[in-house]
Amino acid sequence: MKSLLTTSILALALCAGGTASAQLAASSKAPVDVAGDHSEFVNSECLSTWSGNVEALQDNARLRTDVLKLYLEKTAKGGGAGSSSCGNLARMEAQGAIYYVTPQQRVHGDNAVYEASNDTLTLTGDVVAVQGQNVIRGTRMVINTKTGEGHMVGAATGRNQPNRVRGVFYPNQNKSADAATKPATPAQPR
Repeated sequence: MKSLLTTSILALALCAGGTASAQLAASSKAPVDVAGDHSEFVNSECLSTWSGNVEALQDNARLRTDVLKLYLEKTAKGGGAGSSSCGNLARMEAQGAIYYVTPQQRVHGDNAVYEASNDTLTLTGDVVAVQGQNVIRGTRMVINTKTGEGHMVGAATGRNQPNRVRGVFYPNQNKSADAATKPATPAQPR
C-alpha cells in the first residue's frame, strides 16, 4: 500500500510540474495550482482526472468546475521501445458548471476545453460572459487566454430566431467626465 501511495504522489507531482506550461492567466509564467476533492492519475494514458469542487488557479485567473481532466504529452523515455513518460500539458477538459474568472471578465458555461497548443479556452452550452456591467450570451465562446480576446457564437442565425448571440452594453458612467460637461449651477443670492 505504501508503494502505491508513493507512486500516486510521485505521479501527481510530475503531473503538477507538467501543467506549468498552461496559460489560464494572460501572459503568465506562473504555475497552475489545481485542487479538488479527488484526484486520479493514469500514467499509461498521461491523464490526470480531478473531481469534486475543482479549482485551477494561475496568477489572477481561476477556473472552477465539477470535473477537470488534464491530458499530458507522452514523451519517450531513454529506457527502450514502448517506454514513455508524461510531459507538458496538452489539453484540459472541464465538465459540469464551468466558471472562468479573470480581473477583467467572468464567464460561465456547461463544458470547456483548453488547448495548450494555441492557448484557447472554448466554453460551450449556455455561455454567459460578463465584463463590468456588460453581458453577452451565446452557445459557444472561444477565449485566447494569452490576449484575453474572445468571440461568441449562437445556436441560430437570422432575425427573430431564438438562441442568437445577445448582448447588453452600458455606456461609460464616468462621473468626473459628467461633471466636466454639465454647466455650473449659479450661486444663489443670500
